Amino acid sequence: MSYLVAIDLGGTKIHLSLFDSRGQRLHDRHLETRPERGPVAIMEQVDIALQQLLVEDGLTKKDLGGVGACIAGFYDRSSGIMRSSPNLPGWEMFPVKAELERLMGCSVLVENDAAAAAYGEYLFGAGKGFDHLVHVTLGTGIGGGFILDGKIYHGSRGFAGEVGHIPLQPGGPLCGCGRRGCLETLASGKAIAREGKTLLKTGSSPVIQQLAQDAGSLTAQHIFQAAAQNDPGAQIIISRAAFYLGQGLSVLVNLLNPHRITMGGGLARVQEAYFQEVEQHLRASAVVASAETVKLVRGELVEDAGIHGMVALLQGLLKNSS
Repeated sequence: MSYLVAIDLGGTKIHLSLFDSRGQRLHDRHLETRPERGPVAIMEQVDIALQQLLVEDGLTKKDLGGVGACIAGFYDRSSGIMRSSPNLPGWEMFPVKAELERLMGCSVLVENDAAAAAYGEYLFGAGKGFDHLVHVTLGTGIGGGFILDGKIYHGSRGFAGEVGHIPLQPGGPLCGCGRRGCLETLASGKAIAREGKTLLKTGSSPVIQQLAQDAGSLTAQHIFQAAAQNDPGAQIIISRAAFYLGQGLSVLVNLLNPHRITMGGGLARVQEAYFQEVEQHLRASAVVASAETVKLVRGELVEDAGIHGMVALLQGLLKNSS
């Protein structure tokens, strides 16, 4: 029996899952990404974790039929090279596919993380049955994946779906992509935390000061908690992020006319009131005909969507090549 491994490599964490040939999940491992170490060290970290995962079932790399890895960034499907990754510094022009195949000793399928998550939600989650789907991942950054006519839409080189880099505020905060005022700089977890740190430094939010010991430990979750406790400064930050996210989603609705927008990632589990506010801004900005037909929902697979999408893509690739 050949075994499959799916890897979801994001800006803050890495998730590996071992599957048998029937798609039955056997074991998982979760790691901290530590992006400052660079791509070579991270690849070696993934390799060690993979070997540990295999040992749990008495397996070696020779038992692998294939590995599927989804990674955050501008992955060039035609060359197998990561052009850059806003939340993974040092990955510019890194030959990710070749390096993974060297380490794994088998065929490797590489996909953008948000595209894989979109495919997972389409097949198994909140997007099941909807052939026109936009999936948006809200976390450290903001990613996106498009399902059009039941298939992942990659664009000419694989860069389609970069929702987080829709320009919304000329001259706005600097983004990891090198531009200013991208949606990611205005509504991501990193952006929300950045605004919260400003409040913390000025001492104008006693609630945030109670929730976070210092600016280094402050996260977007702290800001959502403070907003829920009626902290005015935190409420302004959250409302501003909801406005910009709604604006960005309205652009996608106008362009793609999807049946559904599914929301995944670490921030997808925040208060329902936030999503209602996002949806209000979306519907106020999108063209009426498309706004009437789209539904904004939370993803059902949460942070497992990319893993489910990758193993399904890997199974399909191996089936077609046999």
